[in-house]
Amino acid sequence: MSAPRRGGLLVALVTVLILGSGAFAHAGDYGGKEDGKGDVIVDGTETTETTTGGIGGTRIFVPGPWTQRVLVPYCPANLVRATGRGMREYEMDDDMCMGAVSTCPDPEDRRWWVFERPMNADNVATEDGFSRGGVVCRGAADPSEAEPPTITVEQIMDQARARAPRPTFVIEPAAKSYVNVPTNFAAQVAPATVNVELLGFTIPVEFTPGDATWRFGDGGSDTGVGVRNASVGQSGAVEHVYARSGDYDVSVTVGYDVRIIVPTGDPITLPTPISRAAAPQSLTVGEVQSVVTGVD
Repeated sequence: MSAPRRGGLLVALVTVLILGSGAFAHAGDYGGKEDGKGDVIVDGTETTETTTGGIGGTRIFVPGPWTQRVLVPYCPANLVRATGRGMREYEMDDDMCMGAVSTCPDPEDRRWWVFERPMNADNVATEDGFSRGGVVCRGAADPSEAEPPTITVEQIMDQARARAPRPTFVIEPAAKSYVNVPTNFAAQVAPATVNVELLGFTIPVEFTPGDATWRFGDGGSDTGVGVRNASVGQSGAVEHVYARSGDYDVSVTVGYDVRIIVPTGDPITLPTPISRAAAPQSLTVGEVQSVVTGVD
């Protein structure tokens, strides 16, 4: 029995954002080899302290020459025929026979013909029809068609997090203060751009510092980046007065707005900032003792 299939329907479900041109491996590439998987795996690092706000799985289409591969059961009469004026559409025969169900090393697998044709960056076939590219053994539930090469926002951010800027801060006038004396705090932050290398592309990711949240170690907190060498009460300054002597661990966390630069499309802005914490610093708070030395 013949079953028509439109291979291009899935494209409408993918968020298409043009990145540039180039040749790519891609998930679902069967390779035309026995038991070949060929899936792209990107290792992420430092996955804490951030969220992509629900857009991490957004797929970004990576235009470039690729190979469309379609699997049909390994039966002599089964074929894949191109339709749709060179686009991704095709028709296929998917009759099942003993050659497809009983000839793989794993009895749970099925044997499949791999039909393939080259596609250009616009998803248009560069040849009129499909040719046989080999035979594979795969599970019946595995994908039967290779999709165009794509990456996701989460894959980009998995790499960008490890290179994201981390704030530092200063305590003024020094790492020692006194009870009831205002102490000045200022974060040292600046915009930064890191480059992510993924599937042959260099993708700039911009980090712009925003809100800063302070913890002074005595239960007190404040917000704001602060001002270096600020006078007491100066607008924008972050000050704190300790009521008791002791040693306190001071920390600040800064939220960075993140924008992914898509070379030939609109930038992607993450809806939620990425929080980055500075290394804590210890502050010793002492007491000022007054001594009477004489009476006029």
